[in-house]
Amino acid sequence: MSQTEGPLRAARVARGWSQSRAAEELATLAAARGVAVAAPLSLKTQLSRWENQHALPEEHYRDLLRELYERSEAELGLVAPAEPPTAASSDIETLRAELAAATVDESAIELIRSQLRATRALDDRLGAAAVTGSAYAQLSYLERALAYGTDSHLRRQLGRLVVDAATLAGRLALDGAEHGTAWRHFETAKAGAREAESSALLGYALVEQAAVLTDIGEAAAAVELVDQAITIARDDAPGPLRAWFEASRGEVLAAAGAASPAHSAYRSAERELSAGTTSGDISFVELPFVRFDRPALHRRRGHARRLLHENQSAIEDLQQALDYGGGSSRELAGIHIDLVYAHRSIGQLTDAAEHARSARAIAIRIGSTRLVAELDRPRELAPQPANGS
Repeated sequence: MSQTEGPLRAARVARGWSQSRAAEELATLAAARGVAVAAPLSLKTQLSRWENQHALPEEHYRDLLRELYERSEAELGLVAPAEPPTAASSDIETLRAELAAATVDESAIELIRSQLRATRALDDRLGAAAVTGSAYAQLSYLERALAYGTDSHLRRQLGRLVVDAATLAGRLALDGAEHGTAWRHFETAKAGAREAESSALLGYALVEQAAVLTDIGEAAAAVELVDQAITIARDDAPGPLRAWFEASRGEVLAAAGAASPAHSAYRSAERELSAGTTSGDISFVELPFVRFDRPALHRRRGHARRLLHENQSAIEDLQQALDYGGGSSRELAGIHIDLVYAHRSIGQLTDAAEHARSARAIAIRIGSTRLVAELDRPRELAPQPANGS
């Protein structure tokens, strides 16, 4: 059998795939498994080298190829010789290929930034159902580019983009109720923030990671994480961004059943928001993917009040947020879910049922397993009032 007719090429041909198609399928599988791989163009080049037996794939690539073609390593010709004579040169070639693939310039970074903005906009509208694959692929490429990039200025910019992509990936993992995966994505975001040398981005990543702890019932640990975020970001955060941090703190305090500190945090958030703008419509240069405005304040405070079983106040806040409009589909579904539990708790079952229908329709449309599960939670498992409330 000639090199061009090796077993790895034979497996691809048996599927009727071109090398480009095989590279795309491999990248899609890697994104689904949360495995970082090279960009598709670089991946096609590597695939050609593997098929021609010029190099042996690394272990994580061999695992993916086995799964992709449903064959063993031996059947794919991926078993290394006992003493490969060119192991050192192959390793050098692989490193050079990775360094070349990671080469980016300012214009490429701006294109990636625009692509991430588009992915986030799609996520706001259509959710995980539309963007999970592309978001994971973007993060995988950025991690690779950062790992092999050498220019310090470009590495800082790549670090910022990693925060953007990894926090989105974390939110998408939470939508799928994949809490361990979400946690690891937020760890990646924290590493990106440190590379970017941005305390504001690090604080943001910590707050997003706290959502995982809240979701699994570790509210006290979530409070500690958000407090750590506020301490880190305090000096670099303008007043309106401090409002976002305070609202985040209020939310985790409410999840922990600490009513008085939660209300204090929301009062601080409202003061910061009022002092920072006349319009109340806030976005941030360092964190363009963070938006915090009056409707967001009502939404988050309404959620906290629902957790604290202050149901009538929760309904008022949540209804105002609903009337304002805006926000992502994920946030809109969350408002309806909070209204389901608030109305149900005070016996307004017709209103609760109406919001449940709206929430379920949105959650299914955006592919959020987590939100559907929240709706389907047995009533006996719903949070009970904290002692003394």
